[in-house]
Formats: sequence, structure tokens, C-alpha cells
Amino acid sequence: MKTSLSLPGRPEIGCVALVQHQRFECVEIRPHVTRTGRDVELSIWIGRCADCGVPFDLVTPRRAGPVRVDRRRCAEHRDPKRRVKVPAGASA
Repeated sequence: MKTSLSLPGRPEIGCVALVQHQRFECVEIRPHVTRTGRDVELSIWIGRCADCGVPFDLVTPRRAGPVRVDRRRCAEHRDPKRRVKVPAGASA
């Protein structure tokens, strides 16, 4: 069974979350208006690429409940079909 990788849905700035061995830090809460005119908030996270370690940002909706992580690599190494390998000894 595939495990869902997620971040907290309503983080505060400075909140740190680990997704497997990868660290993400919430650095900004940004207001946003959707195409339908709804006012929402977005959480901006900074993580490091699982392949090269370069910092990249991840934008998630700020809402109740966990939010699925859809990116774990920088733009250069992004490949949705390739899984991130968890280092030996790290918990999955």
C-alpha cells in the first residue's frame, strides 16, 4: 500500500516538518485569490532537492488537515515517475 507523504495543513511561519528524511520549513503565508474569486491562504515551504541538495520552494494550500507533497526535487531534477530513495537506516 502506497503511503501518502504530507505536510501539516495549517502551519505557522517557522514550522519544520520532515517528509521521510527530507526537511521542509514554512517560510511564508501568502494570501491568494483563486480563479473563482475565493480568498485563500498559501503556505510557502523551503526544502532541499533529494538529488543535489539545492533549495527549492513548494507552495501548498493552507487548510485544515494534512496536505499532500507533490514535489521533492528542484526543477532541474524533477521527475514525477522516479521515487525518492530513503537512505539506509532512515525511517520511511
